[in-house]
Amino acid sequence: MEEQMSLFGINRDGDLVPADAAPALLRADSQVALSNFLLNGQFRLNYIEWRLFFAMLACIEETDTEFKAYHIRVQDIIQLSDLKSGSHLYEEVANNIKSLMSHVVEWEEGKGDSRFAQLVHKAKYFKKQGVVMLQPHPDMKPHLLQLRKEFTQAQLQQCLRFSSTYTSRLYMLLKQFDSRTSGVRIMSITELRFKLSLDYTERLSKGKEVPYSIYPLYADLKRWVIEPAQKEIANTDIPFDFTPIKTGRKVTAIKFTLKGGKKLRAVAEKPAEQPQLTEVQAIAYGRMKKLGFTDFQIRTVIQHASTEEVHKVCYQIETTDWNTFGKPVNNKAAYAYGVFKKKFGLP
Repeated sequence: MEEQMSLFGINRDGDLVPADAAPALLRADSQVALSNFLLNGQFRLNYIEWRLFFAMLACIEETDTEFKAYHIRVQDIIQLSDLKSGSHLYEEVANNIKSLMSHVVEWEEGKGDSRFAQLVHKAKYFKKQGVVMLQPHPDMKPHLLQLRKEFTQAQLQQCLRFSSTYTSRLYMLLKQFDSRTSGVRIMSITELRFKLSLDYTERLSKGKEVPYSIYPLYADLKRWVIEPAQKEIANTDIPFDFTPIKTGRKVTAIKFTLKGGKKLRAVAEKPAEQPQLTEVQAIAYGRMKKLGFTDFQIRTVIQHASTEEVHKVCYQIETTDWNTFGKPVNNKAAYAYGVFKKKFGLP
């Protein structure tokens, strides 16, 4: 029965379908990879958009030669991000999915030449199921598919845990230089500000351009960007120290020195064999799967509650259109998680 259930998942309409049409399973040790050309470009993503972008990268397989429509459960992102309360993320995703499609990355391509490309080609949020569909833009093929050289790789969970967009960026920029032969990266202040999108131009309607400069003073850059990032990255595999480099009395560059951090699994471990489900449990499993719960969450509930209780709560959720505050239930997945958490202490 377990083998049979593993062949199915939840589709965009909330129905059980063959696994290849279901959302991807995001693991803590899933890998994200992108070319160094793209990595060193200028991104202007907020921390929600970064989490969605990293989750999309983790869905891309080494053998892929074309991009697919990658389906991602918001609940998986919440779990891997170690958020104490992730219910707000469902609404945040709804607010940010459109802006993610509009983002353009800029990087240098040749001497004095700049290249611009869109990151995401298609995006859709299935609010009822709490599932996001993302498909990279075709321009991203050389930078995300079949990577063999000049690329940077990191573990998904490391990337998702950061609460600041600057930390996400700095982590990957330093990760590029994380190797046995090199643990130092020196960036000029101008280069660092470009890569962190601290200096940029907003193009408005009628051709009007408005320049922006965030934290123009080094003291503010250090206080609000570098030091908070250093604190967060200290708990990863590449904690770092930094040293300002001066030209005269002015700080013109920063030297980042990587230190040995937490050892991460280089490859995914073989998952422990799960106990076989009874036929009655398998039915409850499928019903919870349809509500958007992960395999781990379902097994946790089934292990500690009777299937009769599970079916009763599932029925309550399926037939409820209004919550206890008298407001309409627009997101069944988020509502279901809240009900099961209160009833069964779901993590």
